[in-house]
Amino acid sequence: MKSKVVILVLALVMGALATFFAIRYLNSATQRLEAEAQPVEVLVAAEDIPRGMSAEELIEKELIVIREIPRMYVSSGAVSSVASIQGQVVSSPLSEGEQVTLTRFQYPAQAGLSFGVPEGFVAVSIPSDAVKGVAGLLKPNDTVMVAATFKPGPSGEEALTKILLPKARVLAVGSSVGVEVADEEDTVGGGLADRGGNDQEQVASTVTLALTPADLEKLVFAEEQGSVWLALLPATATELPATAGRSLASVYK
Repeated sequence: MKSKVVILVLALVMGALATFFAIRYLNSATQRLEAEAQPVEVLVAAEDIPRGMSAEELIEKELIVIREIPRMYVSSGAVSSVASIQGQVVSSPLSEGEQVTLTRFQYPAQAGLSFGVPEGFVAVSIPSDAVKGVAGLLKPNDTVMVAATFKPGPSGEEALTKILLPKARVLAVGSSVGVEVADEEDTVGGGLADRGGNDQEQVASTVTLALTPADLEKLVFAEEQGSVWLALLPATATELPATAGRSLASVYK
């Protein structure tokens, strides 16, 4: 009789344990499913996106938008903030509705400068120094105003300084095309200079701009026939009003 009682007690204990672990497993599975079903904000391509477009262009043209997707369907490396891809370009095309992932973006230095040139534009480099290049403080993706000065011409034209291009995007400063993850600690002055030497030697000798073919003609002519200066525009820059230019007769007006 006593053995039967022991067996009954053990059976009840085993049953209770089985029930406890079953309930615990079901609760864990339910929590896991609920967590996987939780909506997560990720960036998604609003339409087909070709390679070469910069993250800034995608944001400006609203080609990538934030969507809520269940966590279980979020791709590995999915991007939820544009800060994760700033300064980078699309290295392989994105299809409409596809999640934006880090593997689809690279820095221009990794993908090639051509990936950072907007459609309809070309990249052109001009000489720069510590004075005409804004003290060597320019960085890729800055926006500059380009001014040109022409000396008196042989036919009596007076010397003239005028805004040549009211707004131009900087693609590269020297050989730097943006923030380099691997080389970040090796850059000097925000990536504008090479290591070694004094401050004067560290100023980049060229600045590369993204220009339309028509503006390219203007800039090359001004560089060959006159003197070109760059002026840094604020990060929130809008195109400034055109000016009439300044000659010796009008510089003090």
